[in-house]
This record gives sequence, structure tokens and C-alpha cells, in this order.
Amino acid sequence: MTWAQLRLDVRLQARSRLYVIGIAVSLMLGALGRFLIGPQHAAQAVPILYLLGLGGTTYIYGATMVLLERSEGTLLALRVSPLSARTYLLSKLITLTTFATLEGLIVHAVGFWGVSVDPLPLLAGILAVASVNALIGLGHVAPHTHLFSWLIPGALILSSVLQWPALFVLEVGPPAIWYLLPTQGPLLLMMAGFTPLETWQWAYAIISTTLSLAGLWWWSHRRIARHLGLWSEHR
Repeated sequence: MTWAQLRLDVRLQARSRLYVIGIAVSLMLGALGRFLIGPQHAAQAVPILYLLGLGGTTYIYGATMVLLERSEGTLLALRVSPLSARTYLLSKLITLTTFATLEGLIVHAVGFWGVSVDPLPLLAGILAVASVNALIGLGHVAPHTHLFSWLIPGALILSSVLQWPALFVLEVGPPAIWYLLPTQGPLLLMMAGFTPLETWQWAYAIISTTLSLAGLWWWSHRRIARHLGLWSEHR
């Protein structure tokens, strides 16, 4: 990891108004929580808002950054630099998950201030759900050159595989189904910030999240290396 790549990503994200858009979305989600949901429903609402809101935007942000870099010619410059696919992916992951955490703090401060919460599992869940969405978004967008070629399959992935576990919180459908999806573990961690989990749920959340992140890192790294031309692990 190089500080230069982190600074480049932060500048690109700021220049593309990602931070302005993300903060605006966070304020709207917080207002939704404060005026339409209420702090009394925080245990159910916060994990859903974070899964749908933070997870969804992180997925979109990551994919959008790659498309923007491709359209501006930044990727062509990076291919002849001493940048590896691993460094490129790690920088994106750090900046996107850090901003997702800030978004989560804004949502909680605006919508659920004063609600009792265990911050450690909630923070772990935010980082996990942001990482899962970022890795899938970055890996999925890698071969695409235009927004619309990525948009429809991306929307299908986002609205199905990644966000369906929200139905688990609402007790819709057989609970076992949602445990097959990669965002169920992070969702449980976020729920643990408000309600106790059973021992087996803790084990599932930790193990499944770890395995999902490891598998998604490998998959996303391979696709970025292949499709973005950053296939050098010796630089």
C-alpha cells in the first residue's frame, strides 16, 4: 500500500462529488430514521438502513470510480506505473469502507441519537457490509467500459443477492435462506449492536464474513488484474 495511491483515490472521490453525495444520502437516511421510523425501532431499522443504504452506495461508489478512471484515461497511466492490482484494490477498499463508516455515524447521529448501542459489533458489521459490497462492485465492474453495460446486471446483483437479507430482519420468508447470502454475516454483526445473538449466530457471523471477504478479495483481485491490466505482483 502506498500513500500516493490513497491520496489519488481520495482526490478522485472528492472531485467526483462522491463525498457530497454520500453525506447528503446519509442525512436523508438519518432524517428518515428520526421522523418516520423513530428511535424505538432502531434495533430493526438501523441494520436494514445500513445494509441497503451504506452497502448499496458503497457498491455503486466502487464501480463508478473504476468507470470514471477508465473514461478519464487514469487506468492507462496506472498500467505503466509501479502499481499492482493488490495495491489498487486495497486502496479502494480502505477509502470506501472508511467513508461508509463516516456515513454510518451520520445516519446514527441524525436518526438514532441517544439509542443504546454496542459500538464494536455495529462497527464491525458496517466495515464488513461495506467491504463485501465494495469488493463485489469493484470485481464486477472490472470488464465493463460503459455505465449502461454494467448498470442492469449491477442493479440485479444489488437488489437480490446483496440486499435480500433485509427480509431476515423483517421475518419474511424461511430464515435459513438468508444464511446462504454473503451479507447475512455482516447483517448479524450489525444486529448484535442492539440485540443479543445466540452463540451459533456469532460463530456463523464471524466465520461466514471472514470466508466471504477472503473469497471476494481473491475474485475481485483476479478480475481487476485481468481486465484493468494491473497484473504485477512483483512491483
